[in-house]
Amino acid sequence: MFFWQGKTTQVTLNIEKYIKIFYNNFMNNPKKRLQKRLYGRLSCLIFLLIFASCERKSGDLTADITDFIETIEETVEEIIEPEFIPGTYVFKFAPENLNVYLNDELLFPVSSNAGHYNYLIPNGGTFRFSADGYEPLEIRAGFLPLKNGIVGIKLENENGRAKLLSEYETGAWPKSVYFSPDGQRLFVPLLNQHGIDVFKRLPAGGIEGAALEFETRLTVPNSTAIGFVEAMCDARRRELWVSNMMENKLHIYNLDTLEYKTSVSTGGVFPKVVTQSPDGNITVASNWSSRDISVFDSNTKELIRKIPVGGTPRGMAFSPDSTLLYTAIYDAPLVVVIDMTQNRIIKRFRLYDGAGAARHIIYRGGKLYVSDMLRGTVNILDASTGTLLHSARVGLNINTIILTPDGRYVFASSRGRNHIHDYTKPGPDFGAVYMLSAEDLTLVEKIWGRNQPTGLAVSPDGKYLAFTDFLDANLEWYSLQ
Repeated sequence: MFFWQGKTTQVTLNIEKYIKIFYNNFMNNPKKRLQKRLYGRLSCLIFLLIFASCERKSGDLTADITDFIETIEETVEEIIEPEFIPGTYVFKFAPENLNVYLNDELLFPVSSNAGHYNYLIPNGGTFRFSADGYEPLEIRAGFLPLKNGIVGIKLENENGRAKLLSEYETGAWPKSVYFSPDGQRLFVPLLNQHGIDVFKRLPAGGIEGAALEFETRLTVPNSTAIGFVEAMCDARRRELWVSNMMENKLHIYNLDTLEYKTSVSTGGVFPKVVTQSPDGNITVASNWSSRDISVFDSNTKELIRKIPVGGTPRGMAFSPDSTLLYTAIYDAPLVVVIDMTQNRIIKRFRLYDGAGAARHIIYRGGKLYVSDMLRGTVNILDASTGTLLHSARVGLNINTIILTPDGRYVFASSRGRNHIHDYTKPGPDFGAVYMLSAEDLTLVEKIWGRNQPTGLAVSPDGKYLAFTDFLDANLEWYSLQ
């Protein structure tokens, strides 16, 4: 039943069909993704078209909408394309060896320096970026993604298992990303802004949950502190725990309503990773600067004790019986094993000789998966003996690692090369996310990110991948084939 111009018209419409037509033509077309600011207006126009057709009791609107879309496509560039100013532009590419065409003419850089390429662009038109093994990308000159004086262009794998669906703006320095237990929300703690960005999944192209929409930003009452780092979902108690290293606290929210519940002090300095024992009884936080681990009663939220670890703790993972806590030590390629019944370290697993920086750790099937940020490696250890089973140098500055729910693949985020003076500034190249075999760390696929891919998450059903570009305030959203 639709109310239109003061009249009521009863019609039968398959709204889902028309939404799918719209998404297939606009929302899921990566070549037009830079025109996303127009999409909301177009969707309104499409539904106005539907309502207007209801007035004349049209039975099938497919032809109407298709003609409408074709008309918009022919005129959209003239209507909304910003003015392009000819001149010299600095480009940053992934992959680095791609070809640049302007109006089908191959362009060459006039100079280059540390991963940046300078192009003299004499006029506007259509750019096409291409490289072997990648999907070409076409962009009108007025839509070149210019940020901080640099045009960043990255291509997607032509036959990859990961397919880019879209990218979403976040708050400053999105440090990590986590799915809710049902996979319908994503939580993004912000390191350089107050709060946690929350995105919810929406249908797109006839596929349930294939798109994201910003829902809200969680904040802490009576606080403006930055420094949100990592999160943990407690499915039993329907709670979201988030660490804040500037306040030395863990903030707790209702997982369903997103309402703020309480905050607890860690008793340590610079809390980072938060995780919970498989039996759900205790929740732990690794304290970076005080070099210890805070242990909480998950029910009462009481700080029970702190366990010194003799180094800088980062990632943590429990054994299935909740008695052992494996902790990555960032000062070295080292994992310490803590007996939680005795509250002390009982073993130390050194990955290899020399320097290293163990960062994230995962327990699965009697094995430990450990990233080393300094050496850029992902490693597999025997969880009982500490024997190094496999080690692969994957990329520069390996950050987060995660396993797919079925345990077949490991994803690892690589920041790429740091800026020569300050890691909080973009380096000379883009980072990437690597998909590896969980059996022997064989490379399956490399997915280019932007400036410093850091946070990383796979949906509980294994169908979607999300990662954050730390310095770009950006969330990338992929489907996994």
